[in-house]
Amino acid sequence: MTLLEVRDLVKHFPIGGSRRRVQAVNGISFSIARGETVALVGESGSGKTTVGRCLLGLVPPTSGTILFEGKPVGGAFNVRSPGLRGRMQMVFQEPAECLNPRHRVADILAEPLIYVGMARADRDKRVVEVAQQIGLHPAMLDKLPSQLSAGLQQRVGIGRAIITRPDLVVFDEPTSALDPTARAEIVELLQELQADLGTAYLFISHDLSTVRFLSDRVIVLYLGSIVEDGPAERLFAEPSHPYSLGLLASVLLPHPSLKTETRLALAGEIPSPIDLPPGCPLAGRCPFVEDRCRIAFPPRIAIDGGHDVFCVNHQKVTALGGATDNAARFQEIVARVLDPARA
Repeated sequence: MTLLEVRDLVKHFPIGGSRRRVQAVNGISFSIARGETVALVGESGSGKTTVGRCLLGLVPPTSGTILFEGKPVGGAFNVRSPGLRGRMQMVFQEPAECLNPRHRVADILAEPLIYVGMARADRDKRVVEVAQQIGLHPAMLDKLPSQLSAGLQQRVGIGRAIITRPDLVVFDEPTSALDPTARAEIVELLQELQADLGTAYLFISHDLSTVRFLSDRVIVLYLGSIVEDGPAERLFAEPSHPYSLGLLASVLLPHPSLKTETRLALAGEIPSPIDLPPGCPLAGRCPFVEDRCRIAFPPRIAIDGGHDVFCVNHQKVTALGGATDNAARFQEIVARVLDPARA
């Protein structure tokens, strides 16, 4: 059953004193089912975080529709209204910066429960319950965030998000500030919590090895546009967009034994999102570019099994990708991520 649906989401940021705009998100559409983990991946500046913030109402979209259980989010029905409050939450990238340094861990965890109207006695009971779920010793509830490690701080951030038993949690690079051991522990924790609570995840990350392990489905963003969308297993084994293949080729391998041939390198850097030209946003970097790619954005092409790509030359890309090599390569990378001792 569909929990969240996004239709033609656009977010442009005006540049003061001019008509120019930063085109952060450009008409994307996707959905998230109950209990599903959907990953948004792409380079810095691709619009991943902006999408998450639009869904949570932290920034208003320029246009488009966000549906929660079929009901449009906006106006009287928003993340702060009684009917939706606490049902969508977010975990941020830097735990030390999003936790109040003057509040005890217990108070940080309890704060969302105040806004959903839970009584004090019930709040205290729920805080103890969640502390146990996220692996915090009861003694840590009286500590300040500065007295905790980065991994424990992120556990507090996760606990604060799930304490209201939300239907959807948006994770914005939740493991990027952690060492390999803490990252593996957080990944395991997220899986356990999802199994217990049935919560859907939108996982925003550039850490493809973690995405490969956690996600049911992957959406690849480039300059605010979706270029590929499909089941994680299929997309990592047979990427069908030049940008997706370029991302996989750029993964830093954790061990020399994982050396592999780089099959595709995208030239240049991601261009400015200000006043983007028409056509495919990758046209200036793509080795398969044709004249028609510079005229209009490519249509959505259904490959199979819910795997869609926005590229007229997707068959050439798939042939270049090497399905068996990619699948085996990422299986080994994921194993090393989850067991740092092997790296």
